[in-house]
Amino acid sequence: MGQRDDRHHHANRRRRTEKESGGRASRDEREERAPLAGYEALYEITRSGRVYSRTTRDVLPSGYHHSPVIRIAVKGAIVTLSKNKAVADSFAALDATR
Repeated sequence: MGQRDDRHHHANRRRRTEKESGGRASRDEREERAPLAGYEALYEITRSGRVYSRTTRDVLPSGYHHSPVIRIAVKGAIVTLSKNKAVADSFAALDATR
């Protein structure tokens, strides 16, 4: 029974800290987003490399956070992009329009 108590204790503590800090959604909303270069109508990207779908307004599951690549679906095909290059190109285009 100790293991079950530990698991519930940790889950309750995580819920409590997320509630106090504003939760996951509000943290993601604070990050600045730019249209993904080359795929502006479909996706947005943050400076940390998280990719958001413009249709669902949700973050795409891209595997490991520290991965050097991002994978997106375009017309049923999987496209692999360098995360650093995608962030740099997207925010360079955004800064040029400002």
